[in-house]
Amino acid sequence: MPNVVRPPCLAQLDAFPEEAAQVTQSHAQLAAQGQDMGQAEQRRLWRLIVASPFARRCLQQDTRMLGKMIAPATPLRWDIEMGEEDFLISLRRYRQDRWLQTVWQDLRGPAALDDTLQSLTQLAEETLAAALAYGQERLSKRHGHPRDEQGKEVPFVVFAMGKLGGKELNLSSDIDLLFVYGAAGDTDGPLPLDNGSYFQRLGQWLIRALAELRAEGFVFRVDMRLRPFGDAGPLCVTAEALEQYYHRHGRSWERYALLKARTVVGDIAFGEALWERLQPFLYRRYLDFTALAGLRRVKALMDAEQGQASQDIKKGLGGIREIEFIVQSLQLIHGGRLPLLRERNTLCTLDQIAAAGLLEAGQVETLRHYYRLWRRVEHALQMVEDRQTQILPQDALGWLRLTCALEYASPEDLQEEIKRGRAQVHALFQHVLPTPSTEEAKDPAQIAWLTARDAIDEKMPEGWSRLIGKRDPEESWRNLRSFARSRRVLQLSRRGQARLDILMPAILRRLAQASAAALLQHYLHLLDALLGQAQYLALLAENPHWLSRLEEYLESPWLTQELIRFPSLLEDLLCQRSAAARDWPQIFSSEEDHEHDLEERMDLLRRFKNTELLLLASEFWAGKREVTELLPELSNLASFCLQRALPWAIAAMLPQHGALPGFAEPPFAVIAYGKLGGREMGLASDLDLVFLYDAPAELESNGRIPLSAPAWFARLGQKLIHILSVLTRAGTLYEIDMRLRPSGQSGPLVSSLSAFRSYQRDSAWTWEHQALTRARFLAGSAALGQAFSQLRQEILCRRRNRETLVEEVRTMRQRILRDKPVAKDQFHLKQSPGALVDIEFLVQFAILSLSTENPALLQHQGTREGILALGRLGLWDASAVEQLESAWRLLRAVENRRWLRLQAPVVEKQDPQAAALHRAALQVQKWTTRLGLAPIEE
Repeated sequence: MPNVVRPPCLAQLDAFPEEAAQVTQSHAQLAAQGQDMGQAEQRRLWRLIVASPFARRCLQQDTRMLGKMIAPATPLRWDIEMGEEDFLISLRRYRQDRWLQTVWQDLRGPAALDDTLQSLTQLAEETLAAALAYGQERLSKRHGHPRDEQGKEVPFVVFAMGKLGGKELNLSSDIDLLFVYGAAGDTDGPLPLDNGSYFQRLGQWLIRALAELRAEGFVFRVDMRLRPFGDAGPLCVTAEALEQYYHRHGRSWERYALLKARTVVGDIAFGEALWERLQPFLYRRYLDFTALAGLRRVKALMDAEQGQASQDIKKGLGGIREIEFIVQSLQLIHGGRLPLLRERNTLCTLDQIAAAGLLEAGQVETLRHYYRLWRRVEHALQMVEDRQTQILPQDALGWLRLTCALEYASPEDLQEEIKRGRAQVHALFQHVLPTPSTEEAKDPAQIAWLTARDAIDEKMPEGWSRLIGKRDPEESWRNLRSFARSRRVLQLSRRGQARLDILMPAILRRLAQASAAALLQHYLHLLDALLGQAQYLALLAENPHWLSRLEEYLESPWLTQELIRFPSLLEDLLCQRSAAARDWPQIFSSEEDHEHDLEERMDLLRRFKNTELLLLASEFWAGKREVTELLPELSNLASFCLQRALPWAIAAMLPQHGALPGFAEPPFAVIAYGKLGGREMGLASDLDLVFLYDAPAELESNGRIPLSAPAWFARLGQKLIHILSVLTRAGTLYEIDMRLRPSGQSGPLVSSLSAFRSYQRDSAWTWEHQALTRARFLAGSAALGQAFSQLRQEILCRRRNRETLVEEVRTMRQRILRDKPVAKDQFHLKQSPGALVDIEFLVQFAILSLSTENPALLQHQGTREGILALGRLGLWDASAVEQLESAWRLLRAVENRRWLRLQAPVVEKQDPQAAALHRAALQVQKWTTRLGLAPIEE
């Protein structure tokens, strides 16, 4: 074979000795195999092995590949009886053969572009058709054929979107697909499936057949994100669902994406009929200049992704996408009245734009010339390593490869041509579709939201980390994008979507000030809960000044959680509709009058309590209410709810069991213990209750199912607990703890007054008398409540042996600490030495030891009120009162703020509040010793 002179574009190859040696050796080996190659083909082989190291390796690894590469293309050979493994291998080997043939063909020069695009389109359609036929045959053997309710076979079609739809695939394109079937129904085979499941399996097979990466590679990557609702939607949709989606939820960018949609395999007639029905969504009868806004937003997203100085020949300034935008904007604006523009292929559409006179002939020629050149540049970049890239070379060798593939005289000539062409295309782009100079285009928050919502790429925008802060920007971006693409967001009405489009950038701008990724997550959780209730989106979108107030609350995970559970509370919270306890009866009664069903009343009471609790908690969180104001109000709220619930429980007894004869009202009393009894309930407190009655045991009710008095009151107690604690649509009211009743859990639920009196006088432990210091009558019979109060005074005013009392109180405290140990490097707000339990025990010890001579101490049930009373009566030193009250206030404030952060009442050493808590605990321990109750041992 005569020596072939290297092409002029390879003059600089010697500047890369190692690469030059590999290329020369490969050329010699391959040229020896192709002995009938002419001079032109020899030069093309030189260019191939320089331009594509991937192709070079393929040819070296299999000596037969060169012959296949230069031979005419042959059809895909496969058989329906093939095993699945053999079928998948055959597809991949065929793709490799055709890819090399296409690269070889593309290197013929500029005129080869049309053949290259056609060859790649045929490859995709051929392999897709084979995979569909094979998959349908395999599925039909197991499951039969899908049929509708009338027994007719259900059609299936695959729409190609994007480049495959336009018959303009590149050498490493994904293929964007949309799977559609006719209607619901079932298959008729031995293992029937509903049609949704059948077509889901068929779609999964098609994706796997083409996209699964195996030892032989893949055929095409498959992208399904252009289907209705994107990743959140079903893989296959019915024709009716597709139509409804576009007409109800379709967004402007989806019109842009739909321009190139084309039926490729399956029931083509079914697909074409469906396509015709989608035309009103795609093309408007009037001049549709509103389409420009949507296209500008998409272009702004791309600029934000790639940057204004991008080296991306597709997405950068003056690149492929700008040409496509010019074409598609004119299609969307004028396609409704000019059907000749309804082309899918960019070059064909440019011809029609010229024919319609929408651009000057010279402008169209510029766009056509550079579109063809950019596509050839794109192919040359991708043939290097068979990778999906459009980034121009970053080094001299890369530019040499590109120059060689495109047959330019030098890299400098090619670079100058690319620079000149991009400038010309961008100037035309600005003329036809001006780059937005509005605040929207410059606003990184707006760009971030539109990117999350509309961009197909999953890539995080360049400015996101500056917007959200440097802590976990990738995770924050994934969260935002997941929210924007969620089914609930995509199903919003156009009005709801418009409100969200106003609201989200406003939120993101505020996050830029706060640099709070966690706050974004709280916002997203809340907004997800609000999506189904458009009035709340409107509330925020129309009142952006409320966002600062809302953010303050969203910093509390508990407040956020409650708003997510009960979105209806949002307006009350933002409007700060806090009601004083004195107004609760009037407010609740006005609503209660409209509800007669017990379950509805239970829901109503829960909604009322949830609202008031949230308002109280938010005021405390915002620093507008001290802990000393919060706890009594929480106790008042629980008291109000219980006092409302008790009459309902009594009324519920009457239809079946009747009333107890001789009593105008049931002699039943609810006694509050613990924090409710002491009017010191926290946000996490349950209700410690004891139920009493005072009626003869032999008395029977007068209903159709009579009960003895003990049984009647036990049933009443059960009903009251049910009303308070059962979970309804509005949640629960309170958790109920009955363990402080006589004999605890082993005792009866409801005690008679005589039994309770006898127990307290003769059997109760000292710790039960400690509990009694915080007990008070709360609801029910006033006479019975008075009898309880008298008994309480009698028991607590007993004279006690001080030494015995000290020992018993200390023993119980030591037992609690032993049963609930605390790690040495932690501080438990309740259990640790010097914490809340120690303060409570100290006050209870003082009341038990001093009330005989000072019965005024019994007027108060709370720990803080007890401390203050001991000071007022001169029983404790002023310093003790000040320091113990201060420690108690700190502990309760920290306890409730930690609850609002969803944190346990355990403070680690490194916590900023640990030092202050430690100092307070030391003060408590000091006064525990001085006041006669020696501190416990850890």
